[in-house]
Amino acid sequence: MEPANKDLTALQAWAATESAAFAARVVGVVDAQTDSLRAELEETRAWNDALRSEVQETRERIEAVEIELSQVSAQFERTLDELRHEHASTIREQARSCITLPLDELLTVFNALERSTTLAEALTALFDGLGREFSRVALFAVRASRLEGVQQAGFEFEHDISKIAIPLASDSLLGRAVASGRIEGAMAGVATGSTGMPFGGEPGCAVALPISIQGAVVAVIYADDSDRIEFASTAPQALVKFAELLLMHAILVLFRISVEQRALRRELA
Repeated sequence: MEPANKDLTALQAWAATESAAFAARVVGVVDAQTDSLRAELEETRAWNDALRSEVQETRERIEAVEIELSQVSAQFERTLDELRHEHASTIREQARSCITLPLDELLTVFNALERSTTLAEALTALFDGLGREFSRVALFAVRASRLEGVQQAGFEFEHDISKIAIPLASDSLLGRAVASGRIEGAMAGVATGSTGMPFGGEPGCAVALPISIQGAVVAVIYADDSDRIEFASTAPQALVKFAELLLMHAILVLFRISVEQRALRRELA
């Protein structure tokens, strides 16, 4: 019986040893897996923290952008309102200038005409006066069936205007003014016609003013508003009326000067 008990005891000891070894291996595997899971959990937490921080930064950037956009939008609206007010103010000033400026110019030219003592001075005052509101002005002397250039301002001629002669065509603006003895005007898109004069440009209006002395048309002045700055200039209708008023006053001055000169010649005779 003793040998059998020894074998049983040995078997039990072996079983206990194996059992303890197995348990140790199981504990080791569990500990390793636990450590791995703990590391993964820590990594996940760190990633979550980083992601949370990034999300927070993104939200802050979005809020900052929204605030900036709001400020820019508010600034844009303020600037737009200022531009609206400025534009409206400019339009009002322009509307007033269309009325007041020609009147101021008229008074200036009227005074210059009144100071004229010779026909040449009166024609010069009229020519310069038209140049105050019209961008291009040209004075022509009437010679039989043609016009001869005397003086110009604003034109870009290749030659001296005194070397230019224009046939008096009845269908031209200048020809009609000489034939009728009255101011002739044209609005928007004045054509060059058959005058042979390189008027060109794109005038909103043009006028031809006949200069009569002792009942005969001795000269004609052409004026237009080609190439002017539209926003800062007078309306075409006002320009025509400006020229008409100038001509009416100039005719009175020319008549007065011619009467004075005739009286002077009689006294000298």
